[in-house]
Amino acid sequence: MADQELLSRKWENFVKTGELDPEIDPIIRNSWIRSKKYEVDPFQTRGKGKLLLQDLEPLLQRKKELIQISFPLMNMLYSLVKGSGFLVVLCDENGYLLKVMGDEQPLKDAQLIQFVEGANWSEEVIGTNAIGTAIKEGIPIQVFSYEHFTKATQAWTCSASPIYTASNELIGVLNMSGPFDKVHPHTLGMVVSTVKAIENQLQLKENTEKNELMKSYLEETTNTLSDGIIITNEQGIIIKTNRMLQSILQMLPTEIEGKNIMHIFENRTIETFRLTNQEVIDKEVKLRIRNNGVHTSVLLNAKPILRERKIIGSLVTVKGIKKVHQFVNQVSGNQAKVTFEDMIGENEIFLNRIHEAKLAAKSESTVLIMGDSGTGKDLLAQAIHNDSSRRRHPFLAINCGGIPRDLLGSELFGYVEGAFTGARKGGTAGKFELADGGTLFLDEVGEMSLEMQVLLLRVLQNREVVRIGGNKVVPVNVRIIAATNKNLKQEIQKGNFREDLYFRLHVMPIYLPSLHQRKSDIPLLAEYFSKQIAHRMQKRVPQITNEVMELLNMYRWPGNIRELQNVMERAIVKSMNQELTLELFPEEMTISHGNDHYHHELLPKKDEIKKQALMESIKIYNGNFSKAAEYLGISRSTLYRQMERYHIR
Repeated sequence: MADQELLSRKWENFVKTGELDPEIDPIIRNSWIRSKKYEVDPFQTRGKGKLLLQDLEPLLQRKKELIQISFPLMNMLYSLVKGSGFLVVLCDENGYLLKVMGDEQPLKDAQLIQFVEGANWSEEVIGTNAIGTAIKEGIPIQVFSYEHFTKATQAWTCSASPIYTASNELIGVLNMSGPFDKVHPHTLGMVVSTVKAIENQLQLKENTEKNELMKSYLEETTNTLSDGIIITNEQGIIIKTNRMLQSILQMLPTEIEGKNIMHIFENRTIETFRLTNQEVIDKEVKLRIRNNGVHTSVLLNAKPILRERKIIGSLVTVKGIKKVHQFVNQVSGNQAKVTFEDMIGENEIFLNRIHEAKLAAKSESTVLIMGDSGTGKDLLAQAIHNDSSRRRHPFLAINCGGIPRDLLGSELFGYVEGAFTGARKGGTAGKFELADGGTLFLDEVGEMSLEMQVLLLRVLQNREVVRIGGNKVVPVNVRIIAATNKNLKQEIQKGNFREDLYFRLHVMPIYLPSLHQRKSDIPLLAEYFSKQIAHRMQKRVPQITNEVMELLNMYRWPGNIRELQNVMERAIVKSMNQELTLELFPEEMTISHGNDHYHHELLPKKDEIKKQALMESIKIYNGNFSKAAEYLGISRSTLYRQMERYHIR
């Protein structure tokens, strides 16, 4: 009490005369000088500068992070002094009170001097006090009774410590205030310890945020790379991959990460790397695409990741892949390999169709390829794609007749997770999405159900898809080439095919002739297949005997070019010498030299071939004689004469 009375006289003397007792603490002395300079009224009995609610709310929002981190620690500190008349106060860097907690009576006493949330307790407003002076000095401080500059706070003792960020930026102050006669030397120490805990939490959060930012930065950096990247832990479990690798595998991160790297790479190089941790540089290995068993050769780089000389994981990169979509489509069989140069033939009808196809390739129009099975509709579709502006983009083919009708929709349009029982987690993209920018070849489009035709028509009209079970619209830029061996006009009449879809597809129609309509090309094709197959089998190219060539020319070829290719392959596999002879060919094709009746039954006469060609051409063009004549490469008058000759009505 004596100390308080002595300090009171020193304060009164300074207020009246401006004289400072040299025994006063230098920090307090400097603060009193500043307070007088700020023209603070030493006799004021309450604080000033309280914020209005509309101004306090934005401040609390701005300091939300500090409040959230400090509040639990303030509670812990308060629990230690509860019932002793002390208040625990959090302020911002300007001295505004953000949070005040304490017993009921001290809170009431604090209200009398406006020591409440939103009030300003900087030195400029209230003079010397632990909060304002800690801000000015930048250090923890305890202000006792008459050390306060104004009468408003001289019944209190306050202990405050500034709060700093990891970068040494002042962001707030923690203060504990109570009756001057209950001051304890450890009070300031408790405040300082609590502030240290707050600063540690702030730094931890800042480090976490930095880690997140660095993670985002690294992800964005790696995602712009043209190489696929894999990070594994010491056990080979995949921890992280970049988008490029996910695109290569056509899998979601959740389908890759958490799996062992050996599930993706099936090669002794990786196994050896896992065992020895010796760096791998540009090593060719087999990369497994999805779970379909397809593999391709890629350049692999792998090296261990060390921390304090201990291996904690590995970094694996798949290099040399600059165009991921081309790569994925190639190894998945989704790349067009055939060009117009690969289309073998010199027949006039066939060459006319190739000319039409080349014109179609230069446009973006939908193409409908018609013709019997085995005539090469799929090959022509690839050639059109490779001669188009989309050749550097995917070419995907789907057989509409080879996939169960209830699965065709998910193949074409994709599906979302949970769309049906067994749906892949995360869903999957359909052929339309995968072919974006390229070409989608719809083979056997005439086999598509009416329900699926409606969905296809909608995609063609709107150029967008919605995955099955979902509602998100995905824009797609896909060129459609369709093919059929059916007469779609007849299918329309039967109610099996939508007329509006037919007209959508029938923009650029191309009719491929059957092989018996281009018999002059048979020797050319036979020689081509003979060389191709022999090279693939690493055999010498055999000579085709005259008898065999005559047989090939006379046979009707119901399976068209595909049947010819299969027959040639079978003969080359069976051949034991450098000649292809009659006995190497199927029994139904061979001709008994002494059986003229069988000979005439199996090999139609020239007139019969002409008649059949006329009838099929007219059928293909639904009775349009001009088109049929053009198809056959003859004039319309010649067509009429031949129709009359062969009694075709």
